[in-house]
Amino acid sequence: MLLPFRSARRTLSLVWLAAMAAGFVMLAAPPLDAQEGGDQTVDVIELEGVIDPTNADYLKGRLARSQDDAVHAVVIRIDTPGGLDVSMREMIQEMLGADVPTIVWIAPGGARAASAGTFITYAANLAYMASGTALGAATPVNLGGGEVDETLARKATEDAAAFIEDLAILRDRDPEFARSAVVDAESVGMTEAVDRGVVNGRADTLSDLLREMDGETVTIGDGSELTLETWDDASNTATVRFRFQEMNILQRLLHLVTNPEIAYLLLLFGTFGIIFELYNPGIGLAGILGGVCLLLGFYALSVLPTNWAGVLLVVLSVIFFLVDLQVAGLGIWTVGGVVALVAGGLLLFSGAPDELALSPWAIVTAVVLTLVFFVSVMTAALRVRLRRPITGEDALVGTVGEAKTDIAPEGTVLTKGALWRARTMETGIAAGSMVEVKATEGLVLLVEPLHEDEHAGDPQDTR
Repeated sequence: MLLPFRSARRTLSLVWLAAMAAGFVMLAAPPLDAQEGGDQTVDVIELEGVIDPTNADYLKGRLARSQDDAVHAVVIRIDTPGGLDVSMREMIQEMLGADVPTIVWIAPGGARAASAGTFITYAANLAYMASGTALGAATPVNLGGGEVDETLARKATEDAAAFIEDLAILRDRDPEFARSAVVDAESVGMTEAVDRGVVNGRADTLSDLLREMDGETVTIGDGSELTLETWDDASNTATVRFRFQEMNILQRLLHLVTNPEIAYLLLLFGTFGIIFELYNPGIGLAGILGGVCLLLGFYALSVLPTNWAGVLLVVLSVIFFLVDLQVAGLGIWTVGGVVALVAGGLLLFSGAPDELALSPWAIVTAVVLTLVFFVSVMTAALRVRLRRPITGEDALVGTVGEAKTDIAPEGTVLTKGALWRARTMETGIAAGSMVEVKATEGLVLLVEPLHEDEHAGDPQDTR
């Protein structure tokens, strides 16, 4: 049994709202408390996921606060597959000019500082790695998707190689690996990185990190030298306390959506919300949340290495599903929609590093959710829309409407306060003409021209 239309609409809107609310609750989780260990403070900044404008603003803001508070040092715990070159350079510029020592810590085990993360690691005053971590593979990637001219690619690679070599010389770390990481996409683990002088040492925990960095002398942004005092060997305890810095709710939301799977699903959910709202008159919660999802999705696509041909295929798949929805059947258009949706998912981030590739499970999930939406939700909603508010004969057959476009042989008719697809067997009906609904074919109305003397004062005129 179908739910009344308003009830079905309200239920779907509440489900949408509950999902968004749950996401905000997770984003609003409280930050970790500072750990006491001394009078001086060491800030710990978490840098995870794709390097994007949100990450860059977050790091710059936290570094500015650390300098204002005159902390002893800033630890940047990093785990990233890379990201935007422009965001990376903003972060490095801030780190090089900071009047507080910056220490990059690649942790925990299993983390990596790939691509842009390698540059950030080299820009820090000191760098340490936990066991089981990796560094390197910093060859520039085209974040616009598609093929890149060979000459432009070579120029970008040489520019990046020169930049990271200068950073290596500035921080007195291995410049040979720095260049190989860019030119040859070389990557190293913790042990080799320590042996080759790529990083300053190994640190599996924050306590290990404080022990390793204690006594190191670094040059900060104003050119002065500063010796780090973070560990007391006599008492085997830290002489500083940690203060953990975290993103605010908006930053966490914007950064969260740069996950490829989330961006892909946001694009679809946003489209579903807009379609549901357009097919059912009135601006409601589904339309608002759909618009929000689309905005977040397109923000993520602007940051990720998006192949826009994939986006066009996803849009084309939705058009195919809409066509099949109008002819009321699971036919060739639905098959075409599924094929276009799968192809769009495969192309969406093609050419990106493996860490940024769309997982097959995300594509399967998208196909299943899309079929459920169009075959179940939208079909049910349109059937309810087609029902008469009273019992008895068909609600539309016999009603009078107005042709809003030329019908030759298909067009649009306004009847019972709603727009419908219409078809005629006549030679053609001009826009503005009165028509009578003779039958329905799925969700398409079969109409004929209405002659003025046939329905004078007809109560079925329900425009």
